[in-house]
Amino acid sequence: MTGRRLEQQYLRLLELFPTQNVSITLQQLADNLHCSKRHMRSLLVQMQDAGWIDWLSVAGRGHRSQLRLLRNSHQLLVAKAEKLLDQGSYDEAINLLGEEKQLVTSLLRSKLGYSIRDDYQSLRVPYYRSIPNLYPGTPLRRSEVHLVRQIFNGLTRVNEQNGLPEPDLAHHWRQLDALSWRFYLRPGVQFHDGRELTSEDIVVSVNRCRLQPLFSHITRVYQSGTLSVVVELAEPDNQLPLLLSHPTALILPADHQSRADFSSRPIGTGPYQVSENNDWHLLLKAFDHYFGFRALLDEVEVLMWPDLSTLPKKEEPVSSSQTLPGQSAAWLSSSISDVDYVAGHAVSFTGKPSDFSIEMFLERGGYFLLCDSRSSLWKSIETRRWLREKLNPNLLIQQLIEPIRQFWVPTGSLLPSWFHCMDAGKSQAPKAPCRLRLAYHAQHPEYTMLAGDMQRVLAEAGVELELIELGYELWATGEAEADLWLGTVNFPVPEEWNVGAWLLGMPLLKNNISGGNGVLFEQWLQQWRSQQLSSQQLVQNVVGEGWLQPLFHHWMRLKGPSQAQGIHLNNLGWFDFKTTWMEPD
Repeated sequence: MTGRRLEQQYLRLLELFPTQNVSITLQQLADNLHCSKRHMRSLLVQMQDAGWIDWLSVAGRGHRSQLRLLRNSHQLLVAKAEKLLDQGSYDEAINLLGEEKQLVTSLLRSKLGYSIRDDYQSLRVPYYRSIPNLYPGTPLRRSEVHLVRQIFNGLTRVNEQNGLPEPDLAHHWRQLDALSWRFYLRPGVQFHDGRELTSEDIVVSVNRCRLQPLFSHITRVYQSGTLSVVVELAEPDNQLPLLLSHPTALILPADHQSRADFSSRPIGTGPYQVSENNDWHLLLKAFDHYFGFRALLDEVEVLMWPDLSTLPKKEEPVSSSQTLPGQSAAWLSSSISDVDYVAGHAVSFTGKPSDFSIEMFLERGGYFLLCDSRSSLWKSIETRRWLREKLNPNLLIQQLIEPIRQFWVPTGSLLPSWFHCMDAGKSQAPKAPCRLRLAYHAQHPEYTMLAGDMQRVLAEAGVELELIELGYELWATGEAEADLWLGTVNFPVPEEWNVGAWLLGMPLLKNNISGGNGVLFEQWLQQWRSQQLSSQQLVQNVVGEGWLQPLFHHWMRLKGPSQAQGIHLNNLGWFDFKTTWMEPD
């Protein structure tokens, strides 16, 4: 009998015997279910094997047996959903539970953590949103940047210990002259679909980058043999190997544009390949033919459900079951704000709370406000100074709820070790009545909290703040009418170089950091490339003029069981999957 038919028969028994405990004969049961005694006996055996009933049979004509129904309809539903989750059928499980979100949350949390089956090591972590875009060269959020580095490779990569470029797909490179470089490719590298990497894939991928400001000085990329490419420049760039480690320059198959669903199910050469990716989960599996050391963690599954990471409202008490966006149970977090909230989940990994260790540091990056140079409100530096006075992070932090306030650090710059301030001078409020439009990207619950606090502060000054929520791509490209942009950024190693790459490479920032002066922006870009202008000096320029106003740093943390080996928190708030493994008890 199919599982569905057996379930229907059990539900019929629940209707007939709501007390769930009855003394009855086999014949009476068969009559109630309109079947033969033989078939009824088979049903009872199957239900008992499923753990749904206890059946104490008593021999002899007319003797009554004892039937105890062990599951009510609700428990049966949950058990069925749990089985579907174990099979990876997330859509079916969530649809089965319908509107009962708390049940979904509880079930998903029960599946979190690591498991070892016959030396096959897997890890499940929660996340508060879906991850539909894993396409290098498109606007990517912090977590996506980390994930694409697990799926793809560049010609070079950055050594996390010293911040220097090192070989990746290119095993060697040579500067031929001031304007040309040759890169030598590893032989036998395979994409996840089994095709071998060729120099054509490199040419297509690097040529694609030339549309981005950071790569605009690349004039030509061409094959120089099957396993060699030459990159020619319009101006010298001694840091080209570092530039080619940027997420935008990760290497894609030459035919990537013709591949269906490449954004969500990309094909790379990296240590992990995407097995599944939908609204509910992302499944990464170790790529056995990876050209480097094969990943130690066999499988990483990211479970996506908003209630797994719920930010408490300002008036709500904090409970141990609440967590914050960006954190993955006891494994990773973009903020230390949830250090108390996560205690309720820690036990789910090993049952032993003492098994957990913590690594944390102040994030390299943080929240910022950006004044839109297209807005008439910011034409004078005096009004930008007024904005800084009203939304000064040292004052604004007093508006935050207490559990968060103690773990956010007001800042004057983009890196914790830097301090930059606006040029001194008078400030002037915009003419009343005044209405400002603040844009932030969707699926980041901390934004609504922070923007709401800004609304209240500005309202006291007689300024109305309208909030605009955008899709991430629209936000990152600045394609909306807004006076202010609220955002957050994290800088990978090497942090200082990546600060400059972000300021000069992100479309939203391209015009606004220079006050709309395109000539000045190009001058900064050339000076930064030639190392005449440092990233620190660049930040002082844009912060000093008030176009970019840094707000807060979070505390970053990684928390995991003591059995976790080779695990290290990176600047993006994640860890390298391929070096992580679990030491069995």
